[in-house]
Amino acid sequence: MSTIVRIDNIGGTGAGWAALALAGALAFAAPAAGDTITVASMLRGISSTPAQCAEIAQAVWVTVKGRGFCMRFYFSGSDGETRKPVVFLQGDRLGVLYLNTGAFAVPEGEKDINTDDLMRTAVSLSKQAKIPAIYLGRVGVEGSSGDHRFRHSILELQVTNAALDAIKQKYNFEGFHLMGQSGGAHLVAGLLALRQDVGCAVIGSGPLTPVKRSRPPDDPLLEHFNPADQVATIARNHADRIMVITDLADKKVSAQSQTNFVRKLEQTGRAVEQFIVQAPDDNRHGVLVYSRLALTGCLRRASTEEIAQEADKMSERIAASRPKENERGETSKSGAGAMGSGPRTDTVRPKPEPMMTR
Repeated sequence: MSTIVRIDNIGGTGAGWAALALAGALAFAAPAAGDTITVASMLRGISSTPAQCAEIAQAVWVTVKGRGFCMRFYFSGSDGETRKPVVFLQGDRLGVLYLNTGAFAVPEGEKDINTDDLMRTAVSLSKQAKIPAIYLGRVGVEGSSGDHRFRHSILELQVTNAALDAIKQKYNFEGFHLMGQSGGAHLVAGLLALRQDVGCAVIGSGPLTPVKRSRPPDDPLLEHFNPADQVATIARNHADRIMVITDLADKKVSAQSQTNFVRKLEQTGRAVEQFIVQAPDDNRHGVLVYSRLALTGCLRRASTEEIAQEADKMSERIAASRPKENERGETSKSGAGAMGSGPRTDTVRPKPEPMMTR
């Protein structure tokens, strides 16, 4: 049976294209310090060769259906510490994608990525979880080659799965714990249907019933995958624990699609926990602070009730840090952030138009 827990102490205010060309190139070199992954390079698409990829210590070259990708990852910890590290997958970047033109509506605040920041996220997660952690770059962003227009596709899912297999072989891991935010959570849900080596799986604000493309692509691998269609397989693959983190007022991703995913899993007899929370950002979308709590609780085998109590305390701290309004309705100070140490998530839920994707 499913377990649904509501955490609601805080308020909701706060801060087709015809072809997918891999244009442009990133000069991969063994990084002594952080590399800068520019917005311009991610918009063009990033290419690599096996030789270039081999120069990067924390990268693996994978091939899916004859297409090669250099998948960059940021590993904090010794491979001898555990046989099952946690892997984090971040949300979408570059804003809304218009499928009919292949153009991104890049948000004004979109910034270049310094890979040191991604490593810091891995370090922070490792310290909190008390096991090694891996920040896995998604296709076309965060140092990984490819085109971010592939996001949410069967191809992105298969490439991500192949990258996990290669990392597993590289370090002789037994498997992984998985945690994802938004578009990354969509991948986590998809991976549950492909893998039988998953321990804890935390799915935060995931678009679990993605919009299908109005005109099917020439390449079937570019169609969006739907984790809800694979619940029977997910149930058979026996992940240790599946936890879904949802804000019912999420402005970017449908909360109902997350709940429907949970209900479908429940119908298979699979136990799944859904935590109903209030995210600290204006869009009520960024639930990473709760996902991290759920993950660490899962790792130490805490009960659902214990995790819920910790999340409730966290929500109270977030509420206390919010800006206070004076009698004229003006805020007196900036509220403290509560999204963890990772880079911001740029997953965008578009208006319900068939030619757009998150």
